[in-house]
Amino acid sequence: MTIVSLSLSYRFTSADVLEKLAVPSEQRGSVLTRLHALPTIDEVVLLSTCNRVEIYASAHGPIAEVIPAMAGVVGGRLQVDQVMRMARIRLDGAAAEHLFSVACGLDSMAVGENQIVAQIKDAARAAAAAGTTGPAITGLTDAALRASKRARSQTTISTEGISLVRVGLDLADVHLGGLAGRAAVVLGTGSMGKLAARLLRDAHVGRLSVASRNPARAAEVAAEVAGTHLLVSDVPARLAEADILITATGSAETVVPAEPVRAARAQAGGGPLFVLDLGMPSDVDPAVGPLPGVTLVDLTALGQHLADREAHDQIPLVRAIVAAEAAAYMDRQKQAGAAPVIAAMHAHIRQLADAELERLKDRLPDLSEQQRAETAVTVHRILRKILHRPTVRAKEFSSGPKGPVYLEALQQLFDLDAPTEDVHAA
Repeated sequence: MTIVSLSLSYRFTSADVLEKLAVPSEQRGSVLTRLHALPTIDEVVLLSTCNRVEIYASAHGPIAEVIPAMAGVVGGRLQVDQVMRMARIRLDGAAAEHLFSVACGLDSMAVGENQIVAQIKDAARAAAAAGTTGPAITGLTDAALRASKRARSQTTISTEGISLVRVGLDLADVHLGGLAGRAAVVLGTGSMGKLAARLLRDAHVGRLSVASRNPARAAEVAAEVAGTHLLVSDVPARLAEADILITATGSAETVVPAEPVRAARAQAGGGPLFVLDLGMPSDVDPAVGPLPGVTLVDLTALGQHLADREAHDQIPLVRAIVAAEAAAYMDRQKQAGAAPVIAAMHAHIRQLADAELERLKDRLPDLSEQQRAETAVTVHRILRKILHRPTVRAKEFSSGPKGPVYLEALQQLFDLDAPTEDVHAA
């Protein structure tokens, strides 16, 4: 088994290409099913956020064949070679360390941001619902979340870090001369939409409206922030009196076209409207940006704004945690690879002992049942003591670079039948 990661992120991929690669929530199940159907993939999870599309899979067989196949599934209208040029491929420990870094917020536009934790959990739930994960990938995502929890509790990466939503609202605050008393509309109730609604409430906006393609969800979030809920179809009319519009829907199509916004702003007398588009692909038609009185800020603009920020002084500490957690994870994986060999060794020795105890019945027929039971207990106790040290050493050796060699030697020494692919599991 090999852990394979194929990553396309804002670091190496332009925003317009990421828009084409983004997997909307309603399409995630079908994409996962197609990935899982690839001949060499056993388990797979898909992480698609506003600034990355990443696949983590457990695979067997020739890895050189599975990677282009994965790229073909997520590439959509792009050619496989185009995707491969932009993608970063990582295997085993490197794949784990990258996911752990992502979970800790080290690979985010806004270093230390918390939304990625909810996004990884959501990706894991979606893969479980699609039936594409098992112990390998579930163990990987669980370990990444544990690393994130440790980093955020032992450093200030999270408390001092900022989110894309907060950065966008800071820009809105400067542009509008304050948020207090302003009328705001939030379109989308995922993790980013909910955060936007909460931050707007904390900024003491005046009228706060929440809309979603799921009306019940909109009502729930609106109630949480003491706002009102809308149908998506009601948003254009509400823009006539809004100062701020934040979108984060995860839709594959444009949700806010230019014409309704033009009409709403004309009705408002050309007053200022700050539009923060957190969608990937974009929720807002780019033609909204040039409209009179409208300021449109999308993920590309946020990335440019964040590029000049000073490096977070907690980053080295978090990187050390990531490296330690990734190493520990790989040790556990290698030790798990030793389990079939160790189990086979124990079973082999037990079988030999049981066979000798059966022969003892014929040689000493006058022994009582209690004597036979005591003899069996004593024999197995001695065997457990004899096997204890080889078992411990096998687990220790399996974690090292020559682990497969030691396990192969153990197989040959005891003439065991443990599956070869389990012995060499990474």
